[in-house]
Amino acid sequence: MTVAWETIGPSRIAPTSTPPIDLTALCRAEANLDRLLATAAEHDEPVLVVINDPQRSTLTRLALDALTHLVARRNHPPRFRLLVATGTHRFSPDVRRSFEAITMDGCGLNVENVTWHDATDPSALATLGGVRFHRDIIEKRFLLPIGSVEPHYFAGVTGPHKTITIGCLSYDDIERNHRGALSPNAGIMRLDGNPVFDDLTHKLGLLNSADKCICSIGQVVKTDRLVAAAVGDPIDVVHTLLPAARQTFLHELAKPVDVLHLRVPAPLGSTLYQADKALKNNHDALRDGGSIMLEAECEQGIGPDAFLDLLRRADGYDDALNIVTREGYRLGDHKAVKIHHLTDPNHRAVNVALVSTHLSHDDLRGTPIRVFSETSTCVEWLEANTVGPFERGLVIDDAALVCAQHRPQL
Repeated sequence: MTVAWETIGPSRIAPTSTPPIDLTALCRAEANLDRLLATAAEHDEPVLVVINDPQRSTLTRLALDALTHLVARRNHPPRFRLLVATGTHRFSPDVRRSFEAITMDGCGLNVENVTWHDATDPSALATLGGVRFHRDIIEKRFLLPIGSVEPHYFAGVTGPHKTITIGCLSYDDIERNHRGALSPNAGIMRLDGNPVFDDLTHKLGLLNSADKCICSIGQVVKTDRLVAAAVGDPIDVVHTLLPAARQTFLHELAKPVDVLHLRVPAPLGSTLYQADKALKNNHDALRDGGSIMLEAECEQGIGPDAFLDLLRRADGYDDALNIVTREGYRLGDHKAVKIHHLTDPNHRAVNVALVSTHLSHDDLRGTPIRVFSETSTCVEWLEANTVGPFERGLVIDDAALVCAQHRPQL
């Protein structure tokens, strides 16, 4: 049977008719940013610029160049420090050096040092209101987070609000926040009533109440092009950019398809744990009983042990929930629970297969995910095992960012 494939992705979304974004002009027009820079220089205190790690599509260098143009007009420009917000991510020395070179080489800012957050290093953490942030977030008064607003399957969206919170918290605080992902109110582009987003708003409130001066730069980025930008309070920036993010990343279908082919390039395709975002973003475009082919290299393996452990131990969705309830939530459990909901015959009954040249069937033995090294053999297996029609297919490029739905989430 021949599948009729349609393809979508960032490069296939119609370009906007708006003129290029002048990020420097946006920064210059924001009074709070001007006050932050002026006051920091006046008191000879550094501005802590908090940036995303290499796993985000944020055009960080573009934002730093805009700041360079802005401070070049000042007789007494402030000093800067950079904090890379990694959350629980880890990067090799080579990756760090490469990222710093791309981000900083030739930059005109007076940057004193670059620090990478480590969520597991007690010496790098300090406590505010019972929450442990990176020490620089607590000790520095002038904070400038930079982030890109992208769909997030349980936090609603990413953005500078997430850069300065989740990106800079202790492991335990990130784990407590992510438990909210199990709530039915946590979803893509959903902010109102979302416990994960509400928790981040609370943590930002702690910083604002601690005599901090915070201004942020937010972006919507499509295939390395700036689609929209905003400057100001981190939460205000998110709400301002939400319509542009929806237009850029959301694709609504008239009805669900029979099979999804989800392509996840690097960096999010480097592990199954990160590539799983494509499943969470796009499962709503698929009918119950359909099939998913997830294509990701996974050259760095599967991901956290807890994620794989729950995938293997649980006998379906209800059992996965019972294990989490009985033993307590561990970071990553929400991903395994949702995969079991997707694949459980008593729930959505979806076949999930991974195409990877770095992982084998043995690597995921005992889980509900099959592994293939080629797309052709994967499609043959899916066709043979899909219940019902195998006729309408959707290929999604960069599926960890793009979201396809057959009905609105909001």
